[in-house]
Amino acid sequence: MSNTASATTTTIDDNDSNNNSNDDNTSLTSAHYLMWFRRDLRLHDNTALAALCERARDNDASVSAVFFLTPEQWQTHDMSLVQLDHIARTLPILANDLHKQLNITLHVQVCDSFSDCVDSLDALCAANNISCVMANHEYEGNEIERDAQLSQLLAKSDIEFIRWHDQCILPPKSITTNDDSMYQVFTPFYKKWRHTLEVSNIQLHKALAINSDNATLKISKQTVNTANTIEALSQKVVKDYQQSLANNTQLSHIDSEAQLTNARAAYPAGEVAACHRLDQFVADDIHNYDVSRDVPSLHATSQLSAYLTIGAISPRLCYLQAAKAQEQEQEQLHGNNGDNEDINRWISELAWRDFYRHVLADKPELIQHQAYKHETDIKINWSYNEDDFDAWCTGRTGVPLVDAAMRCLNATGFMHNRLRMVTAMFLTKDLLIDWRLGELYFMQQLIDGDFASNNGGWQWSASTGTDSAPYFRIMNPFSQAKTHDPDGEFIKEWLPELKDMPASILHSEEKLRKAINTDGMFAKLDYPVPMVEHKAVRQLAIAEFKK
Repeated sequence: MSNTASATTTTIDDNDSNNNSNDDNTSLTSAHYLMWFRRDLRLHDNTALAALCERARDNDASVSAVFFLTPEQWQTHDMSLVQLDHIARTLPILANDLHKQLNITLHVQVCDSFSDCVDSLDALCAANNISCVMANHEYEGNEIERDAQLSQLLAKSDIEFIRWHDQCILPPKSITTNDDSMYQVFTPFYKKWRHTLEVSNIQLHKALAINSDNATLKISKQTVNTANTIEALSQKVVKDYQQSLANNTQLSHIDSEAQLTNARAAYPAGEVAACHRLDQFVADDIHNYDVSRDVPSLHATSQLSAYLTIGAISPRLCYLQAAKAQEQEQEQLHGNNGDNEDINRWISELAWRDFYRHVLADKPELIQHQAYKHETDIKINWSYNEDDFDAWCTGRTGVPLVDAAMRCLNATGFMHNRLRMVTAMFLTKDLLIDWRLGELYFMQQLIDGDFASNNGGWQWSASTGTDSAPYFRIMNPFSQAKTHDPDGEFIKEWLPELKDMPASILHSEEKLRKAINTDGMFAKLDYPVPMVEHKAVRQLAIAEFKK
């Protein structure tokens, strides 16, 4: 497998009387390896962890594990509070599982930034006679730079730094055109991706328990290594992060406590919870996915994206479980009905996730706010109207489906995929507001926010990315509501002020305008008139893209 990784720093205090090392620490006389967890917070099918455990068993080496909380760095990357909290809730579970199942101790430490982590991890290896570090790839720019710096430092001490592709089902650069270039359109990528999987033998990686004595890192007292202390440290980081976000006036409309409460209820932490959710989805919803996935009130999507984002579940496991369900259905039908389109549709969503990571690896400049189709992006006269953007952020545009989706996002940290397209297209096509502003806002709120998928989705909607089709890819939010929320169930859940309005009015811009105008039947409602007329702004958007 090929390599790339991400690193963080820790401070070492050789004279710290509170460290947990023993005078006759066996890790100083026998081989000692280090597993560096990042966005792979699980034991099962963790490529780097399985490889490290296998090597340790072969060489009778001890293994330690480390994770770095880098809240200041993550804030510069606009990580949402609910995603940080999800990581914080997962770490003590991971520590517990590592200790019980693999006899490995997880150490967790807070570092200010990625750059701090490089020297500290180098020092950690030196102080503990570590000869090999393993980790799984991350594909964003700062992470790649950090890993390159660490690799150079460790090489000076003859310490191996081995990285594995683990975030994707098939790694970047493995699916290319006949001339070895990256696909610019999803459909041919998907066909080759699917064929490659069907003819190959995808294996899940099993980490084996370590037989040697459980190593204890010689490390500063700032580092914690029991489930209780990890939980306390992690939640302190969450509280501090929450306080720092409270000073952001642009997010003053967010009730962060309510958002945390809702996210914690919707996404219980840990690998077991993630696997249980996958099992439930395959058993109950995957066979109706092609239709029900577009109905936000049904909650019929897998709800696995938040777990995939932090690596609490493996994308390979998701694919193999879906493929197994496909095979079982074919056996029951004696192969007469071909592939199940519902299952195929969900598998294609896993492929989209791979696709956007492959695109990022091919065009690293995307991380610097550049458009995939730069020549299109620079010709658009993007708007930066603060009042319009604020109305969109707070769910006060006067377009019911858009407003319900945005209020759901603000309250829960999650938005249904169909609604992500509708809201993104309304911002970029109806309001012609720069897609980067929406991309940033989603990252600040989403529990499943990751750069590749978020950027890919926003640029798809703005027609500056892959699969661009600006003239006909302009969704009508009213017809979208009529099709995917026919009774207005989702809209009324999040816009209680419209609970008595018939769906026939909610789904018609003309009828809605009349109903809430000064002399309309719903004139007293605390709900705004639609801020733009969709048909008119659609023509403006088309004219803008024709340039």
